[in-house]
Amino acid sequence: MPETWELLKTCAENAAANKHYEDAQNFMWQAIDEAAKGKSLLVVALCLDYLGDLYYQQKQFAHAESIYNDCLDKQITALGLDHPELSFILNKLAQCQCVQNKLKESEDSLKQALLINLIAHGINHPQTRWTIKNMEELYQHQNKVFDIQSISSWGNVPAPEPSRAKEALICKTCHRPYQGAQCSTCTQLRMAAIPSFDNELERLAVVCATKDIRAGSIIILSSVHMDFRMVSKADCLKNVNHALGKAAKYLLREGQALKASDLEEP
Repeated sequence: MPETWELLKTCAENAAANKHYEDAQNFMWQAIDEAAKGKSLLVVALCLDYLGDLYYQQKQFAHAESIYNDCLDKQITALGLDHPELSFILNKLAQCQCVQNKLKESEDSLKQALLINLIAHGINHPQTRWTIKNMEELYQHQNKVFDIQSISSWGNVPAPEPSRAKEALICKTCHRPYQGAQCSTCTQLRMAAIPSFDNELERLAVVCATKDIRAGSIIILSSVHMDFRMVSKADCLKNVNHALGKAAKYLLREGQALKASDLEEP
């Protein structure tokens, strides 16, 4: 059974989908209060992350910045200063600060995110490259040029904490705790999971999108979209067109990765 905070978050998501943002915010504040009754700071952080997104979508950037900062504090307490999960919220925080013309604060947030990504993933990882791109755009906004070599002079590199006991991450799709690079329950793939590919796994681009697909239903364009999930190479679909016009063998949930074995042959 879903926990109370999950039900409230679902209500908030439904309200936001219908552009009832005030209702969505009220539901999320209730979800945060319920999440705070538990023991996991990361559950609270997950709710704060979504609430910050709600404020950002409405261009309430000062509120969004405050929420993202609160979320970041809880993630640091739960995970430490060097965990790659922090880079996601730091990039959001930097964007929020940039649109408020807080360029120094935005640069500091991106520097912290970039250092974390370099330590965790190296320079060629997509999450690192995304942060570098954001830094380059911020520098261009200030008529400056970002030089990756300049990071050696930054200092304040977060020291890894290998002995620290850290909380399990919370999947943003199924809300269940997981260890490692990805959630195995719902096959959610975060960008940070890319370097951890097993030889037998690869990215799948076709995902159920707008609704559940019932057994026997013909799969149409409105039911799928392109995204990233982890599946076995032998059972993967890389293109929407490989799934269209085929019938589902059984119920496929919204957000689930479509696989070749899920579909009836024509």
